[in-house]
Amino acid sequence: MVKFLESHKWFRRVIVYICAYLSVLSLGKIMEISGDGQFGYKILSVLLFAFTAWMFNRFLLCKDCRLKIVSSLGGILLSVAIVYGAYAHFINDIFGSTGETFLQIGMVMSIGVLSSSALAELLILLDKAGDKFQVSSVDTSESQKKYGVKIKAFYKKHLWAVFLSYWLSIALCHLPIFLANWPGNFVFDAKYQLANVITGDHSTHHPLIHTLMMGKAYEFGRSIGNVSAGYQLYTIAQLLILTASFAYALFYMYKKGARTSYIVLSWMFFALFPMNPLFAISATKDVLCAAFFLFFMVFLVRYLWDRDNMRVISYIGMVVTGVLLALFRNNALYAVLVSAVIIVIAMKGWKEKGKLVALFALILILAKIVNAGLISYTGALESDTYRETMCVPLQCLARVASYHYDELDPEVYNEICQYIPAECISAYNPYNADAVKNNANEELLKTNTVNFFKLWAKVGIQFPDEYFESIVTNTMGYWYPLNQGRYVSADIALYHTLIGIGDELEKHSFCPMVNEIYDPLFFKGEYYKIPLLGYFFRNSPYIWGTIIFALFGLYKKDKRILLTSCLPIIYLLTCFCGPMAALRYIYSVIVCMPLLLYLILNRKNMNCIKE
Repeated sequence: MVKFLESHKWFRRVIVYICAYLSVLSLGKIMEISGDGQFGYKILSVLLFAFTAWMFNRFLLCKDCRLKIVSSLGGILLSVAIVYGAYAHFINDIFGSTGETFLQIGMVMSIGVLSSSALAELLILLDKAGDKFQVSSVDTSESQKKYGVKIKAFYKKHLWAVFLSYWLSIALCHLPIFLANWPGNFVFDAKYQLANVITGDHSTHHPLIHTLMMGKAYEFGRSIGNVSAGYQLYTIAQLLILTASFAYALFYMYKKGARTSYIVLSWMFFALFPMNPLFAISATKDVLCAAFFLFFMVFLVRYLWDRDNMRVISYIGMVVTGVLLALFRNNALYAVLVSAVIIVIAMKGWKEKGKLVALFALILILAKIVNAGLISYTGALESDTYRETMCVPLQCLARVASYHYDELDPEVYNEICQYIPAECISAYNPYNADAVKNNANEELLKTNTVNFFKLWAKVGIQFPDEYFESIVTNTMGYWYPLNQGRYVSADIALYHTLIGIGDELEKHSFCPMVNEIYDPLFFKGEYYKIPLLGYFFRNSPYIWGTIIFALFGLYKKDKRILLTSCLPIIYLLTCFCGPMAALRYIYSVIVCMPLLLYLILNRKNMNCIKE
């Protein structure tokens, strides 16, 4: 086929120009749907046409069939996200007329021309960058001379000093943000958790280990007559744990021979990218979950890429971080277990399979034992288990009951109202299931689970399109790459809530200079106005970055990359079953981005250095 296209230039050019024009035309339709004006009237449409034609011409002449297949797979997936995401968000209706359906299919194929060609170029670029990323022994010695023989010798002799340098330097960069928002960024569910501590009515709705961490700091503050001073201990502990995970990832890359330039760029992401210091001081379980997720990912990478150098202490670290990861988020435990099954199946040799089974079984058992101990210690009630688990089917039923009340059989509608109060149905939000989930009948879901799913299936047969659209709108904040309302993807927030009971925390700024920068960005939410910075405060770049990581593994037939991608991808899938597309839910994957990119760039030469 490539030879035919090479020899018939005019035929190839006609195909290229037609496809490029259809691609621009389809993007213009998306811009029109999103309310961004007439795209065809802008010079950007001309530039995009030229760019698409150039890219698609290169794609057609490419002789690497595997590259074409993999990039087409990813490109069509991205195109589907663009087209159906636009219809779901701006029209709130994907399945219109038959003509509209055919139009959508045509748009997917047309935009897929651009997205597939661009993805192919990106995969080639990553592969070539990997060739240039390698550091020879000569290059290493010459570069290290710049830093002085004494420093080189010191760090070579005292590897712990490398880790400590990374840790302290990142923590110091986060310190001004902490001082500007002392005793911490008290947000999201923290007020409910501390209220549980004050009243003594603990619940498993939030991770008990996280509630106790905040609670012990708060109680210590109450004992010294200043709850804010006590609570700062929690924030400091969280900041140190998170920055330690960053330092450990950098330390691993350093030992494996990463270029100094890449270490510096990764350090800048961890230390200076505003999202990280702000999350480091925010009272949400997702932060410590992210810290242990990154720790566990490094141990998993070490096992998959360099397990001959793992010692007993390394396996202990893997188990401990795995247990802590599971304790801070239930869906993280599910992600670890499903990933374990896939990795065990893919591993060769019964000895290795047995070792992995024992390792992951130990994580599961210890997590269950520790959690049971925490429940016993606090006397916590195991609440909200069923409505949390059934968040997706509850949201599907609420959408149908809200949009198609007149079409439903009255008995069916009344049965839905037994599980979801009528006032919550009328307040249905396509992007956030909290109102539906939080007010669902937990007891009835628990005692009548089979009948609930029968009802869900019955209504789904009548309105399958609404079920599909319910899932799309509820998750699109994760994967829709173009314009989106800020409400679709819950913002990272900088504010101070009140507990509403007992002694209140008092916020104080010891670094007003930082407030002048951070308050407009995050308290008033103006970060989205800043090019590049605003875009990287969305979910989609990290979701698609993880997908590209897996696609690169497919392209290069690299089993290690594919197995490494299992944990973040499965974790993301569990997040899709949650109530909304909040940025903090996927922070665990965000902090892994420098490590995943490093594995792509350095996959050809993972130097074996004794740990």
